[in-house]
Amino acid sequence: MYGNLPFEISLKENELYPPLEEARKLAKERTEQYYKINKIRYDKKFQQVDFKVGDLVMYEEFQYPDTRKLSPPYPGPYTVLRKCPVVLFEIDRHNALNKTDTELVHSVGLRHFHPSENFQLNYIQQNTHNNEKKIITKRNILRNTEITEFCLTRLFGEKE
Repeated sequence: MYGNLPFEISLKENELYPPLEEARKLAKERTEQYYKINKIRYDKKFQQVDFKVGDLVMYEEFQYPDTRKLSPPYPGPYTVLRKCPVVLFEIDRHNALNKTDTELVHSVGLRHFHPSENFQLNYIQQNTHNNEKKIITKRNILRNTEITEFCLTRLFGEKE
């Protein structure tokens, strides 16, 4: 048998089974020890994100098998209306089940929303003739709709 046994097997003459209380005690100790090790591993990588009232967020929706493959996993933006207990937030997302205009969501499914106007890509363009390096900061990132419009105008000379 491989690995550790749950307890030392030392049966006396009249005992058919090993002492159960000793096995339970040992199992409880090892479970607590394993819990502490897992907590240390989890706390090392966990980064708590704190959202404030008025922040723009995106909410991760569950991807059902019948949804399209390219549908956005994080629709939004939604506004944080209030912070409930430690990890719950109320956002202005319509809830069809409760027929309310707000929904309580867990912070794990939320991400900060960054509008495309604020997104800029900084990169270095190297000129091969003079070996000069220029830093370009005014390069905006295009969203999917802008890319589609650009490609259609290039190919066919018209938009959707």
